Amino acid sequence: MNDIKMCGLVLCALVVCIIFKNLRSEYSLFIRIFITCFVTVATFAIFYPILSFIDDISKNTAVYIYMPTLIKALGIAFAVQITADVCNDAQESTLANRITLFGKAQILVLSLPLIKNLFTLCENLIK
Repeated sequence: MNDIKMCGLVLCALVVCIIFKNLRSEYSLFIRIFITCFVTVATFAIFYPILSFIDDISKNTAVYIYMPTLIKALGIAFAVQITADVCNDAQESTLANRITLFGKAQILVLSLPLIKNLFTLCENLIK
């Protein structure tokens, strides 16, 4: 789906959300969640060729062993940001802040082996 169609779809969903917010406010949140999920899936479809390209060019380098970790961290960041945005739309900023903190902690735990390797590399350079 090209960018003009996606923007049109999101604007149409916005108009429908505004209309339903005045008539039946409980439906407005579900429409926003549905559109958010749809745009997210479309975004991941765009990222697939990019990730494949990065995977191909990094196969013969030392970066290749870190690619799964980096891709997982990117996925966590996207999922947490989208969840936090949905929580903010529902005026639940406390939940949005907690899920953001959770995501940061998850990425930190995921990156601990990378940090260990970095310290080992620094130690070897010093020696």
